[in-house]
Amino acid sequence: MRRALATLLALSVVPAFSIDAAAAPRIEDDIVVPSADGTPIVATLMLPEAATPDTPVPAIMGTHGWGGTRSTAPSGLTQRLLDGGYAILTWDSRGFGESGGEANVGAPGFEVEDAGALISYLASRPEIKLDGPDDPRVGWIGGSNAGGVQLNTAALDDRVDAIVPEISWGDLVQDLLPNGVVKQSWDVLLYGSGLATGLANGLQSAAGPQTGAYPPQIHQAFAEAMTTGSNSEPIRDWFSFRSTTARSADVRTPTLIIQGTIDTLFPLQDAFRNYLNIKKAKTPVKLITYCSGHSLAGCPYPGGASGYPEGAEDRAPVYQDRIVAWLDRYVKKKKRVKTGPPIEWQAQDGRYYGAKRYPLPKTKMLSGETVSTGTIFGPGPGGGDGPSDGNPAPSGELGRSAARSVAVPDQGRTLSILGVPSVKLTGSVTGSQAFVFLELVDAAPDGTRVTVDDQVTPIALPGGAVDVELDINGVAWRLEPGHSLELEITTGSAQYAVPRTGPYAVSLSADLTLPTAKA
Repeated sequence: MRRALATLLALSVVPAFSIDAAAAPRIEDDIVVPSADGTPIVATLMLPEAATPDTPVPAIMGTHGWGGTRSTAPSGLTQRLLDGGYAILTWDSRGFGESGGEANVGAPGFEVEDAGALISYLASRPEIKLDGPDDPRVGWIGGSNAGGVQLNTAALDDRVDAIVPEISWGDLVQDLLPNGVVKQSWDVLLYGSGLATGLANGLQSAAGPQTGAYPPQIHQAFAEAMTTGSNSEPIRDWFSFRSTTARSADVRTPTLIIQGTIDTLFPLQDAFRNYLNIKKAKTPVKLITYCSGHSLAGCPYPGGASGYPEGAEDRAPVYQDRIVAWLDRYVKKKKRVKTGPPIEWQAQDGRYYGAKRYPLPKTKMLSGETVSTGTIFGPGPGGGDGPSDGNPAPSGELGRSAARSVAVPDQGRTLSILGVPSVKLTGSVTGSQAFVFLELVDAAPDGTRVTVDDQVTPIALPGGAVDVELDINGVAWRLEPGHSLELEITTGSAQYAVPRTGPYAVSLSADLTLPTAKA
């Protein structure tokens, strides 16, 4: 069960592929590295056969997602990197596994200092290539929690030669409390599973029993969210300090960002913003979007995230080839290695498309037709489903009525949509507060309707007149001839929890703007 939860929370899909047999690596387990504040960090070092003091090799660092534990044996990508002549250092992140301390969400002063201590440890190993005193030749991989700490560390420590953050967060306040609405499904899963594994695994540690798990701010954040449907300003500030978008403009380390199109925890706009921040700093940066990430639904694309819809199980997925190339280029310093186009994005047909930059060349902001909802009704005091015909929900029932209208009609040709759409809402709310949920729906000529990558964007609206503009979750999509995009507006979503503020009615007009380019 513990491994299953760790896999769910890491959620970095690695399809199977074949590798040539290679000599087993030398593995040193239960290494204890004290962090700057004395917290013991427990690690595993895997060394390829060629790594000796006479022939030192570069290293790759990698930790795990929220609630997980370190890998103690190579598999998949780490095996491929070992075969390529890299050493691998894995560790239990602070507060999880056998390491001590409390999980501080990739923060400076905590996980960032842990990473610094591990970098210095690598520099002390004679088998690891050095660029200078206390400066090993090192790259870094990992997703989710392991991706966020990469970006925050790279902004503050220039000893890492390349990073590859996967499905990492951006603006944590917006990610966890988007537009003032609690992400209930993810809050419950992350809080519960991380707490259970953090407490259990540390009792038998190479550093002695470790009983930490969460700092008090995480407990307070969860309690506030579940009881009030919001978070206090001190808690928002606590998470904001850990946001990668707050410091990614200071990253000078070559960065390959990989973000999931179906990620409902850390959506694509996090990656778009970090990419633009790093590019503005004139740091080498590449962005890949793929059908993976934090998702309870799974990837519906042909071939999953591999990029090979027709199969080809013996081939490594496209994004994994790019990871290896990026590390070879910037860690091994092989300047002739090709890393692919600066932008690669996977569309719903399962294939990857390349571009020279983001936003896509010749991107135009396409404004859709105005959507008028009529009147839709929010929850009353009871349960059940309300109507979707614009009539009031019967007393005691939960209204989850929906309004649908064509927002972007058939363009007669294929459009590439890569970026962050925006919606302007005008109208009124009757009641003290309303909660509205927006999703893009691809409507096919045969009547099939598909929510674009399972993404839903919420917003809390106070009672009275409404005049607000907001970004909705990022998009990587191809709108095919004959298809239209609809904006669906509802007053309920299974992904979110809303406080019971009493029944309400919403009457809105919505203007949608999309970043589009010729396919």
